[in-house]
Amino acid sequence: MCGYSQSTISRLERGRQSARDVDVLTLVADRLGMDPSEVGLAGDALHNAGVNRRGFLGTTAAAAGLGMLPTPASATRRPVNPAVVGHLRQLRATLVQSDGLYGPHAAMSAVHDHLTVIEQQLLPGAHGLLRREILQTGSEWAEFAGWLYEDLGRPEQALWWSDRAMEWAQEADDPVRQAFILMRKAQQSVGLGQQQRAVGLASAALRVRGDVPARIRASAHLQAAHGHALIGGELPTLRALDAAQALVEGDEAVNDQLGGYCNHAYVYAQRATCYLRLGKPTDAVTAYRQALGHWPAIYQRERGLHLARLASAHAADRAPDAACATAMEALEISRETESRRTTAELQRVITGLAPWRRTAMVQDLAEAVAAV
Repeated sequence: MCGYSQSTISRLERGRQSARDVDVLTLVADRLGMDPSEVGLAGDALHNAGVNRRGFLGTTAAAAGLGMLPTPASATRRPVNPAVVGHLRQLRATLVQSDGLYGPHAAMSAVHDHLTVIEQQLLPGAHGLLRREILQTGSEWAEFAGWLYEDLGRPEQALWWSDRAMEWAQEADDPVRQAFILMRKAQQSVGLGQQQRAVGLASAALRVRGDVPARIRASAHLQAAHGHALIGGELPTLRALDAAQALVEGDEAVNDQLGGYCNHAYVYAQRATCYLRLGKPTDAVTAYRQALGHWPAIYQRERGLHLARLASAHAADRAPDAACATAMEALEISRETESRRTTAELQRVITGLAPWRRTAMVQDLAEAVAAV
């Protein structure tokens, strides 16, 4: 009823785990029909926390209830205005830009609100072609939620929403979105260090039949490259990188579609990361500089991420001064975007600078990163 696993409830009952968060206590009291005072809340807490309770169900429910949206007693079945599809697509594009500039926190609330509308109001009342179109855009929204959670450092919720995105894409019989989500699941596997799974999912994305855009296929090759690099296979890594670059260079389409972020600068940045994983820091530094020299201003958060990785490359290339200066630049962007991925990369920079840990510049950097 609360969206928690049996083991979590058991730990709470036995006193081995404490619940102090107001949203958690509100959820428990609401779902079990308890008086707020029984869980230590003021009498009007349930009313005041109504919006937060919905957000809690969508963002922090654990185990079996992971990331799930609240389920109403009876789904709304009103006729759906077809104009809503275009509105949802336009709004998602705006939120993607917001995420790129300000980080995931700026977009998360709106994404959950609209996923609730899609699942509880639009899909129950839509039929035929309109339902397919709503499933398609819903798949994009769910994938976007997965991306936001990934950047927040919450991989379990990221995977949950990617699975929901795939479910909707499959129901819509949409090969383009299926290929894109398989690529994204490969990317998540890279972040989790699951190299064989990353290669397998990227290969599955490339096998999808249909008119899959070149940049989605390029992105799949890039994730395969990362998987091979984690394994230590230099030759298959370079082949996959070259295949991705060829696809991007040969694509002159307007890139406002899925995978449109996969431009020349993005490919160079992924090549640089693969070089770093293969133990070639000098080559990584060169490729990162090429990427960042042409980086689109709209992708500010990703710029911070790749600056942090460039700092790691400098550290591995035994250039501590450059590593510290670059990391500080990445840290400034991290403060603005609150990207957990960037923070994790900066922590790796500190580890890579261990031989110089007693110097003032490294100590200053370590303190600044710890503060974030």
